[in-house]
Amino acid sequence: MTLLVFALVQGPGFGWASPTIVGSAVASIVLLTTLVLVERRAHDPLVPRRLLRNRNLIIAVAIAALFMATFGSVLYFLSIYFQDVLGYDALRTGLAFLVPTAVVVTGSTLGAPMVTRFGLCPTLVVALAIGAVGAAALGLAMSADGSYAALIPGLVALSIGDGVVFTAMFIAAGTGVAEDEQGTASGIVSTGSGVGAALGLAVLVLIATADTDGLVGEALRVATADGLRTAVLVVAAGIAVTIPIALSLRPRRSAPCDVPCPRRLAPATTGTPPS
Repeated sequence: MTLLVFALVQGPGFGWASPTIVGSAVASIVLLTTLVLVERRAHDPLVPRRLLRNRNLIIAVAIAALFMATFGSVLYFLSIYFQDVLGYDALRTGLAFLVPTAVVVTGSTLGAPMVTRFGLCPTLVVALAIGAVGAAALGLAMSADGSYAALIPGLVALSIGDGVVFTAMFIAAGTGVAEDEQGTASGIVSTGSGVGAALGLAVLVLIATADTDGLVGEALRVATADGLRTAVLVVAAGIAVTIPIALSLRPRRSAPCDVPCPRRLAPATTGTPPS
């Protein structure tokens, strides 16, 4: 995965057809293929094949990857926007993150009770929809002459979706998984989120910086704002794409989509949301 991310990030600088980039991409594919072959033949694989037959787990991995590629990437772009466009120093930038951080933590805390009351699928879909709307509002408010106040509605909506989805996707991963394999299922989803974070940010950075080469001063500041807006709007589209994936969840009959079993699902809900 490191080689693949390297190829994506350094491609514009080295040239997409350069031996370094092509070699990194090919080596990445060879190593990932080798991993699959080793896992298929291993007596005690890191990823048991029976877990890969769990539809909900695979869907949860896809949701986790898209979650980190979208929700997780916004933090990076906000930091650049606050400092390089609005001119905030490091302290003021940190203070600017207090609002979204507080909302994310609140959303994460409410995620499990919402799943218990309203069901896993409805909770995920509504949270993703709120997040998509929030990302779109945030992107539209990011301009060279923008203000922090204009960002707040989008930040709040995006952060609500962030916190709830983070909790719900781990609940989805644990649905239908035996108690002694909950940790493995959670680990698989965590790995998927890490891969999504690396690849998603690499691609979005390419989008955000596409028109900034050779610019300096005010022209660079304006182009940076425009690029960041485009990247965050792409994030909104990515969150929206996650909705039909969440709708394909099929929990067990013993724990139907509208009545999940929190006692069995709790062990897989680990970690804290990005802040």
